[in-house]
Amino acid sequence: MAAPSPAYSSQSSSDASHHGASSPSLPYDPPLTFSTVIDHDHNTINKVAGRLLRAKAPQDRARLLKEVTWRLVRHDVSEDIVMRPAFIEHLGDEGVHMAEHDRTDHERARSKLLALFHVPLEGDQFLGALRALFAQLLEHMKVESGQQIPHLEHMLDPEESQRLGREYLKTQRLTPDLQVVDKCTGARRRVWSDVEDFARTELQRFKEIWDELKLSDDQIDAEVEACHRRRLHRGKL
Repeated sequence: MAAPSPAYSSQSSSDASHHGASSPSLPYDPPLTFSTVIDHDHNTINKVAGRLLRAKAPQDRARLLKEVTWRLVRHDVSEDIVMRPAFIEHLGDEGVHMAEHDRTDHERARSKLLALFHVPLEGDQFLGALRALFAQLLEHMKVESGQQIPHLEHMLDPEESQRLGREYLKTQRLTPDLQVVDKCTGARRRVWSDVEDFARTELQRFKEIWDELKLSDDQIDAEVEACHRRRLHRGKL
């Protein structure tokens, strides 16, 4: 018999505060919309980027580089799960082009951020590369929030906009501290060893993990109970 697949939990390890991980249930004044959720994520990333640009000490730069990297990667993953499919569904060929362009921009930014992990933090090369990258990202976010998302919102009714916003918030469970729970043993292990491991993960792998995360608590409980019964049954044979 094949071993049961692991269940995914958003419970973080003891260094969750180091990564700045937060609950996916962010406070929004009603009504929540897809635009407000995307804008909130953009603002959070920009604030961390600003702190990184102002940081002087190498240890602060290293910590903030990791945080802005995983937040930007998660933003990319969340958009790939929620926003880009909505572009394609509601905007047709134009949406396909927008989704592909958005994905390419994020892949380029991810590559540049990962390259900075191996650049001396004290030199001008580090700050120069950061400033150039964040200028590009800021322009990307302006186009996304100022043109693309409003264009999408125009095609959505309020209920669908709110649904997309809620789905996007759920994806905020994807952090470098995400742990896997074995359904039979209950043992936990981290999915990623560190931020760089998280940031190098392919989008398809993120989607596979997300599919596991979407299992409801009731489904997980039922699977754990079934696994336990199978083990008891094997013990009686």
